[in-house]
Amino acid sequence: MNKNKNTAEVILDTAQSIVQEHGFNGFSYAHIAKQVGIRTASIHYYFPNKEDLGEALIERYHRNFISFIAQIDAETGNNLEKLRKFILLYSDPVKHYCTCMGVMLSTDLASLSGKTQEGIAQLFSSNLEWLKRVLDQGRSEGHLNFTGSTDVLAHQFLASLQGAQLLARSFRDQNRFHMIAEGLISALI
Repeated sequence: MNKNKNTAEVILDTAQSIVQEHGFNGFSYAHIAKQVGIRTASIHYYFPNKEDLGEALIERYHRNFISFIAQIDAETGNNLEKLRKFILLYSDPVKHYCTCMGVMLSTDLASLSGKTQEGIAQLFSSNLEWLKRVLDQGRSEGHLNFTGSTDVLAHQFLASLQGAQLLARSFRDQNRFHMIAEGLISALI
């Protein structure tokens, strides 16, 4: 176990990795315990049941997303560059033929707690709100060229990236993700 991280964070890191590869219903606490090198009772100490773990996973993932987009906003004022950096967030899981937490948790939505389901919806809402803002600003400032509703385009952009992750994973071909991502950007310039 990494001595620089507390046990709860190591458990969450491990669970996130497993979820992004196998889904929320594709593992048990025994899988986490084996990878981390602890007993399942230790996991239950931090997360009494799997619902608690799911809620903690989506809350942390959402917080990290908010931090990531804040960093993008701080690093550049160019909205086209912001979208390129946003795509990098979605391309990271593709390197391991996984998908983002939101996509994987959504596939198990019916079996998740109400709080986890709400967390997923909030995560997607945050994605869409940020995308709409960037698209609006980009069009106003002349960085982006498109017609129609920014709300519709934000939904299409997010859905395309999520679908691109699934295609890359299914075909075990990262180029499929990159082809779709490049198409999204090309359509805006």
